[in-house]
Amino acid sequence: MSDHPDATVRGDTDLDVVDAADRQEARVASATRLADIESQPLASRAQAFGGVHDELRAVLEGMTDDIGQGGR
Repeated sequence: MSDHPDATVRGDTDLDVVDAADRQEARVASATRLADIESQPLASRAQAFGGVHDELRAVLEGMTDDIGQGGR
């Protein structure tokens, strides 16, 4: 936890200061994106899911915690 006087701030990244409404909005956007991908033909779907995978990997690899790089 951070020593920040505002109890809602838990760290130094934007992800730590996002409020519940922003998180819900992100979930809805993700669900919509995944539903759109699911409606595509198989070849297009595979490519689109590959893009989602690459984006998520980039986010996770950019995160660190007390354990070390990438949480491992």
